[in-house]
Amino acid sequence: MAQYELNFHDYWRIVTKRKLVIALTAVSVLGSAIVFTNLQTPVYQAAATVKVEPSLVIEGVSSPDQSGWDSVTALNTEVKIIKSTLMATRTAIKLGLIDSNTTEEQKAVFVGAIQGKVAAERVGETNLILISAESSDPVETAKLANATAQVYIEKGIEDRNRRASDMRKFVETQLADAERKLKKSEDAVRMYTENSGAKGVGGYLTQHLMELETRKANLEKQYTEQHPEVRKLKEEINRTEDQMKQLPAEELEYARLDREVKINEELYTLLAKRYKEAQISEADRVQSAFIVTPAVEPKSPVKPNRTVNTAVGAFIGVFLGFVLALIIENLDTSIGTIEDMEKYLNLPVLGVIPHVEPDAKQKAWLAKSTPKEQRLNMLRSKLIVFHPAKSAFAESYNTLRTNMKFTALKEGKKVLTFTSAGISEGKTITTANFAITAAQSGMKTLLVETDLRRPSLHMIFGLSREPGFSDCIIGTRKWQDVVRRTTDFLLSDLGAEKILSFPGIENLNLMTSGPMVANPMDLLSSAEFSRLIKEFSANYDLVVLDCPPILMFADAMITGTHTDGTIIVYQVGRMARYALKRAKDQLINVKVPVQGVILNNVRTSEISTDYGYGYNYSYKYYSKENEASR
Repeated sequence: MAQYELNFHDYWRIVTKRKLVIALTAVSVLGSAIVFTNLQTPVYQAAATVKVEPSLVIEGVSSPDQSGWDSVTALNTEVKIIKSTLMATRTAIKLGLIDSNTTEEQKAVFVGAIQGKVAAERVGETNLILISAESSDPVETAKLANATAQVYIEKGIEDRNRRASDMRKFVETQLADAERKLKKSEDAVRMYTENSGAKGVGGYLTQHLMELETRKANLEKQYTEQHPEVRKLKEEINRTEDQMKQLPAEELEYARLDREVKINEELYTLLAKRYKEAQISEADRVQSAFIVTPAVEPKSPVKPNRTVNTAVGAFIGVFLGFVLALIIENLDTSIGTIEDMEKYLNLPVLGVIPHVEPDAKQKAWLAKSTPKEQRLNMLRSKLIVFHPAKSAFAESYNTLRTNMKFTALKEGKKVLTFTSAGISEGKTITTANFAITAAQSGMKTLLVETDLRRPSLHMIFGLSREPGFSDCIIGTRKWQDVVRRTTDFLLSDLGAEKILSFPGIENLNLMTSGPMVANPMDLLSSAEFSRLIKEFSANYDLVVLDCPPILMFADAMITGTHTDGTIIVYQVGRMARYALKRAKDQLINVKVPVQGVILNNVRTSEISTDYGYGYNYSYKYYSKENEASR
């Protein structure tokens, strides 16, 4: 089977052909989006902006890792704290949702609801945190965001004060211990001095030695050991050490006790200073965060976004409609372009007959018909005698006739079989219009109703079925006696006015089917049928046979073997391409010369016009008067 690549024009053809599918899908999806949006509960959002300060640091008391403040880590931690269960619980208490009488199950429900409504995030690279709340109640939304921000600030104050209190208590304990040690060391010096009589020379030398060691250490940072100042200090240190070695044991012990007193004094002084600082910090309720922008009651919901939902629904609807159109087009087994037809069947397209709608007069005529007559009258309204001679519908048959002269009727061929793959493809009306057009061109034409299964040609022309074609084959009548001519047309149900208004109708003869027979195939296979075809050919310029559909009956295959060519009428979109291919193959298998295909009842959206067979169905002719007025 031939495969074809789609180009832009093919896609456009699909869109125009399946525009109803695309429109219905788009409207359905858009309507669903609108209904879904309207059914959603409106969600409002309010947000409060909070500025976070660095952590509290007390010099000399805080740990080294508290002296620095990593903003990224700290703010990420604060965001987690705001969304924690503890914060949600305190917010619920502040809003009065829970109290001491609330059960644990109820608390869990309220806390979970608040956690689901509250969100927090850092604002860019700043020290700001955005605390937002979402709810179906705009008043509740603003209250929840502000309450969460206030609870967060209060918790920050409590945390800082708790740390300051802990620091004050720690320093107070250490200060009391240092005071006891200082008093104990002072008492030890006093008692030792009273008992030993030491004067504190050792203490002086010890203090002097420590000062020398300090000075020496500072000089060694700048100079080498060979520097004169460094060497001088070393010599003085050695002399001081020698002096201390010459002191009695009482002076050495006194120096030790005195050194311990000084150490305890320094520690006590330091702790006393820190204790005062801790007391000041504890008394000062320092905030760790401030509300920069409080939450206000929202005026409109953030969800659902009607504009976005509508736009998305429209886009998805059109997209799904196009996809569905492509799927339907892919599943459609009919043939969509003339090029497809010719490649697929390896047959030429002889003509394209456009779809026509009844005009106002025809609609009024049809409206007067009974339901039983309407189908027949609808077919009859498609005869070209009911259409202007220069209408697009009539011109399509003129084009068909011209194409047939250069293909099916060339080289003396004059007997043609018209058939179709299936029923209701417009085969009979196409055959009749072609015969009328040929007669109008001056060709003496015989139209034969060889459909002995479900004949309808005689009904379209408003003639009686008997006598006719079957009588001639059986031998009860001569064909010259059963042929209907202009006089019969004038007396038919078509009306004399329509017949007379169409020139060339005198060149058309019609042979109806005649009485029904038990086995039409026996008649078509008989020698009499072959003889009749030869006589028809000898007496007419063109003989057109209307046969039953190929896939239902074998009549067309038998008839085709006696004629010069067979034409297949195909209604685009009605029969599957496989059925059409099968019909053509059946004819070829029995050596029937298939001349081509006629595309019938074609709408402009059903077939491409880019392959040399384009028809502008809205083309208008102008009279001389109209041309002059243009």
